[in-house]
Amino acid sequence: MSAYLNAGIVYRDLGKDREAFALFEKAATLAPKDPDAQASYGSAALRARMPERAQAAFQAALSIDRAHPWALLGLGKLELQKKKPDEAVQLLEKLTTLRPALSLGWLYLARAYEATGESQKAEEAYRKTYKTDWTFFEARLPLANLYKRMGRFYQAWRQYAKVLLLDPRHQQAGRNEEALGRRVGRSAEDVVPKLTLAELKVPHPSADRRKMPLIRVGIGTSALGRPVFRKALALRCTGPFRVIDPETGRRLKEGLAEEDFLIHAVGGGWFQVSDSSHERLLRFKRAVAVEPVDQDRHTLVLREVRVASGYSWSAVRDRQFKGRIEVRARGGKLYAINTLALEDYLYGVVTEEMPKNFPAEAHKVQAVIARTHALYLTRHVGRHRRDGYDVCDGQNCQVYAGMAGENPQARSAADATRGLVLRYKGRLAHTIFTSNCGGHTQDSGELQGWTRLPYLKGRLDGDADVSAPRTPWELERWVKGIPSVYCSVAEKIGPTQFRWTRAVPAKELERRANRIRPIGPIKRVLVVLRSLSGNANEVWIDGSRGRLKVRREHKIRNLLGLASLRSTLFTVETERDLSGRPVEFVFYGGGWGHGVGLCQYGAAGRAMKGQDYRRILGHYYPGTSLGRSDY
Repeated sequence: MSAYLNAGIVYRDLGKDREAFALFEKAATLAPKDPDAQASYGSAALRARMPERAQAAFQAALSIDRAHPWALLGLGKLELQKKKPDEAVQLLEKLTTLRPALSLGWLYLARAYEATGESQKAEEAYRKTYKTDWTFFEARLPLANLYKRMGRFYQAWRQYAKVLLLDPRHQQAGRNEEALGRRVGRSAEDVVPKLTLAELKVPHPSADRRKMPLIRVGIGTSALGRPVFRKALALRCTGPFRVIDPETGRRLKEGLAEEDFLIHAVGGGWFQVSDSSHERLLRFKRAVAVEPVDQDRHTLVLREVRVASGYSWSAVRDRQFKGRIEVRARGGKLYAINTLALEDYLYGVVTEEMPKNFPAEAHKVQAVIARTHALYLTRHVGRHRRDGYDVCDGQNCQVYAGMAGENPQARSAADATRGLVLRYKGRLAHTIFTSNCGGHTQDSGELQGWTRLPYLKGRLDGDADVSAPRTPWELERWVKGIPSVYCSVAEKIGPTQFRWTRAVPAKELERRANRIRPIGPIKRVLVVLRSLSGNANEVWIDGSRGRLKVRREHKIRNLLGLASLRSTLFTVETERDLSGRPVEFVFYGGGWGHGVGLCQYGAAGRAMKGQDYRRILGHYYPGTSLGRSDY
C-alpha cells in the first residue's frame, strides 16, 4: 500500500493528476480502514475531476473518523465546485468548530459565505483566517476586495495598505491603496501603528554591571540589520544627563531631568542638539552620545522608533533604554546605537525571543544561548562592525526591545545563568535557534550557504517511540497530523507555529517569480531536494518559458508566501482550472523558522516534562559544554 501512496504523491507533485488518482485508488482499496488514505484518495479524485469518486472517498474517511479534518475540507471544496455553497457552509462550519486553529478551513468558509451572499459572515471568516495565523496575508486581499464591494472604503484601504507593507511593488494593492487613500484621506504609512509609552519602567540594573563587557546595539534597524536613517531624533532623560563626544569621551554639555531635546541636521554637514525651546545646545559632525548621570536610577527615552521594519508587525513606538544612546551621522541623516552592560541587554532579549509564559527552565536556556550568541556575533562575526555596532535589535541578530522587553521572568533567567555560555572545544558556540522545528531540527550543513558545524546536527524532537518521516507518504502524514513530539506543545501555549496551512494564488506567486526571472505563466511548484527533517532545500518553479531554481532557505520562504512561509517544512498541492492551469497552491506545513539549532517550543515542551536547562541545551547542541564567560 505504501508504495502506491508514495508513488501517488510523486505523480501529484509532478502535476500528473490522472496517474496520481489511479495510484491513490489502489492504495485506498488496500487500506479501507485508513482515513488518511481515503481522504488522500478523495483529494486525488477531486483534482482528477471525478466528483462522485471524491465524495465516496471523503465519506468513507468520515465513517472511520467523523472529525477527520481533511475529509471535511475536501467535501467542502467539492460542494463549492458543484456550486452548492449552502452545503459547503455546513461542512466548513463543522470543520472550523472542530479545528478552530485551521486557517485553511476559515478561508474556504469565507469563500462559501461569499458564494451565498453573506458578506458579513464572509468578512468575519476572512478575519479569522489571519487571526488564527497572522502570516496568512493572502486572506487580506480578498477581504479588501470584499470591503470595497461593500462600500467600506476605509477598511478596504487598511487591508491594501497592510499588503503594501510587505510587498511595496504589489500592483493591485498599490492601485487600490492609492485610490482609496485619496478617498479616505490616508497614505500607506498611516497603517503603521504609532505607540507611545503609557508609563516608564523603573530600571533594575544587573549586579556589578561595571565589571562586565558592554555591547553596542543598533536601534530601529532594518530586516537585514542595517541602520534605518532618520532626519531627526528626539530624546528625553528621566534624570540629569550629559552629552559626550563618543570618540574622545569629552563632556560637551549637561541637561536637566525630563528635558526634551532634538537632534537634527542644520546644513553644511553639521547636526545640532536643540532643547525644547529650540535653543542650540551644541553642534557636531560625526557623532554625539547622551547618558544619564546616574545610570542605576535613570534611563533614556527615544521617540518614535520604527521597529521590525519590513515585517507585518512593524510599528513606530517610543522606547526606553538603559545605558548610553549614541547618535551617528551619515549622508545627512542619523541613526542610534544603545551601549549597555551585556546582562542588562539580556534582560531585554529573553522574553522578546521566547514567550513570557514559557517555563522557567526554558527561559534559562534562552538566556544562555542569547548571551552566547551576542558574544559570538561580537567577537567572531562582526557583521555590523562597519555601522559601529555589535548586534542589531531585530531578527537578523536577535530581538532586543530595550526596557519594554524586561520583566521578572527575563531578569530571573538571566540572573540564574549569569555569565554562562556554551562552548565547543573551548570556543564560543554558534548558538542559533528557531522558534519551532516542526518535530525535527535541520543539520546546518544541509542548508545552502550554511556552514556544517558538528554541534548543529539535525535532531528528532521526540522520544524513541517517535519516528521521523522518511518517505513522501510519511512526510504527508507528518505535516498534516500532530505527531507526539516536544514542540507540539505549541498547540497548547502558542498559535499556529507547530502546524500551519496557506493558500497562495498562482497569479501572486507568478508575479513574484517573474520579478526574479521571466519564466512566464507558472506550471508547477516542485520540491526536488529535502533534508533528513523533511524541510525543502531546493524548489523549482516551472513556467512556460523557463525554470526558477530556489535553494536558500530564506529565499524559498520569502518567494512562496506574501508574508513569508513559516518554514520550509511543507508539502504543496496544486489546484487547477479545467484547462489544467494552476489556480492556487495549497501548503501544509510545520514549524516556524529555519529549523537549525535550539527548538524553542521543544525546549518549552521538555521543560514541562521536567528537563532542566542543562539537559535541554545538551540535546540541541550535542558536544558543547557550559562554562563561565570572562566576567
